[in-house]
Formats: sequence, C-alpha cells, structure tokens
Amino acid sequence: MKVISFAWTTEAVLAGQKTCTRRDWVTRYALSFKQGELVQAWDKLPRAGGKRVGTIRLTEAPINSNQYPEADYWNEGLGWMMQQDIPLNGSAAWNLWQQWETEKPWLWVVRFEFLEAQ
Repeated sequence: MKVISFAWTTEAVLAGQKTCTRRDWVTRYALSFKQGELVQAWDKLPRAGGKRVGTIRLTEAPINSNQYPEADYWNEGLGWMMQQDIPLNGSAAWNLWQQWETEKPWLWVVRFEFLEAQ
C-alpha cells in the first residue's frame, strides 16, 4: 500500500478536518495514484522515523493545478488548525494559504476521505 505523510497537518487528518493535500510530486508518481485507492496515512515518512496514523481513500485521482479555491482552505485542514491555534511549521496556517494564493505554484491536488486511525 502506498504512503502519504502529513507531517504538520496530521492532527487535522486525524480529526477528519483535512480531505485534501497538495504535493510537489513528479508526474509519473502522481499518476500512479488512482481514485478509490487505499493509502496509508503517516505522520512522517517511514524512512524519517514516522509512524502510521491511519488509512485514507482517494476520492478522485490527483490533478495538477495552480488553482486555490476558497473551499480548499478548509479542505486542507488549515481553517480547523487556525481555530485550534495549531501552528504549521511554527507559523499560522493562514500564512501558508496566503503564500499559495500569491505564488500559485503548480501542485498535485489529492482529495481523500479519512477511513480509520491506527
């Protein structure tokens, strides 16, 4: 089973408040993920000493996009993190969202549902 690590947003995943993630993946890797696929959710990559925290199911195949719709602020779990006063890499989650909206980087958008915690 494939792995996606969530690092700074793990708490939002476990709370069921994150249903979307953006990744700077190479195309070949991104296209290996399929709608309906079960994927292991980790707090950090296994090679970095992470631990498995649950399982997610992809609700659609990843798409490459530089669009940042307002709803994705919440889908990324960033709004929930702000409400809980949980920093994202030592900074407010809103700062990452503002950076994305300003720079509009092309990233792979991965939409999922959280199925179960480990």
